[in-house]
Amino acid sequence: MSGLPLLLKKAHVLLIGAGTVAQQKHCALIESGLTPDIKAAKICAPYFEGKDVAILQLCSDNLAIADDYELVVDASGDKELGRLLFERKHCYLLNVVDCPQYCDVYFGAVARCGELSVMVSSGGASPVLAQNVRDKIKRLLPKSLESITQKLRIKREQNGAPKGEHKEHIAQQSQQALGKVFIIGCGPHSRENLTLKALETFALLDIALVDNLIGQEIWDILESLGCETKSVAKQKGKQQFKQAEINKMMLDYAREGKTIARIKGGDPAIFGRVWEEASYLSKHGVEVEVIGGITSALSGALSSGIVPTIRGVSTGVLIVSAHLRECVFNIDWIDSLKDKQYTVIVLMAYSFVGRIVAAAREHGVDEHLPAALVSKVDSPNQCCIIGTLGKLEEMVQQCEQPAILIFGEAIAKSKGIPFVGRRIVVE
Repeated sequence: MSGLPLLLKKAHVLLIGAGTVAQQKHCALIESGLTPDIKAAKICAPYFEGKDVAILQLCSDNLAIADDYELVVDASGDKELGRLLFERKHCYLLNVVDCPQYCDVYFGAVARCGELSVMVSSGGASPVLAQNVRDKIKRLLPKSLESITQKLRIKREQNGAPKGEHKEHIAQQSQQALGKVFIIGCGPHSRENLTLKALETFALLDIALVDNLIGQEIWDILESLGCETKSVAKQKGKQQFKQAEINKMMLDYAREGKTIARIKGGDPAIFGRVWEEASYLSKHGVEVEVIGGITSALSGALSSGIVPTIRGVSTGVLIVSAHLRECVFNIDWIDSLKDKQYTVIVLMAYSFVGRIVAAAREHGVDEHLPAALVSKVDSPNQCCIIGTLGKLEEMVQQCEQPAILIFGEAIAKSKGIPFVGRRIVVE
């Protein structure tokens, strides 16, 4: 059996059968630009109702009608019929579904991007395997390939086959078009909070640029899959990479035709600079796919036994950042602490606790407002320190980084909820 793929144009095709399997083959043929004649003993799938189906029981006495076709697809499920079609001296190409021993050709699983088609075949060994590989390829193909294929077709029709420098330019352009970036939220720390989509995407990657909040378990998964993994950690006082440098790295790798992931802790949509990175890459013609994650703001609260919304106590949650760009203290949310119907979760607050307390006092916030610090979210060392706004500076002395800060009446009401890690109550 040859592995040579064939593209049949305007072929005369016979499809035998009108059941669910025949429906799949009919759809595949139509997608390939082929309109088959359909012959079947009876219609077994609603799909074929109203279609031009010739009701005919094919047997050894009338198989000569197959000789009028270049391609015959037997999706009848009758293995004896498939054997007869194969053993007679035939001048057509034959595909008998699920009987590779009777096939001259196999149907491949096809990933399409406009006029570009990628076919995967297991040689009849496992259509399911071919489909899974096809689906993986389809996720990798950037949508920009569709417009590039159209432009190249027009140029070829106008100027003929490319030569010399023009051919090299097309090769370079094609390679750059294959680059794609995934921005992936991986939850607060461990692999347990990875989404299935994030985990599946790891298997597609050439390079991963990883933040400092990613746990070792996730590093191990990436490296076990053969992904080149690089730290682009950014920490206050220890900044290794500026955002502009990270953007440039992603762009350069994409232009090499690589599949890159920007691996972030939590959810990239929550103060994760996803807008800056995605808009930069899109502006430079690189396709970006964003995969959300579980934010530490919510998982940290719940795992520490704090339910952010409780009927009659808290009607909503505000998630804010304690600082703006270049570590400028953000004070705009402080007045929200006076509205007791909300739970306020503050990210990146550890270094600003003293200033938060001072600003809250200045704005007249009740010092008895329940407060909690949850450190090392989703790690074996997770710890929740519960107290009040007035005790917050004492609480932070017992807290490690990174940590989230929570305010609200829901803290006091949640003390009976199960929690993980340690819990310290500051009276």
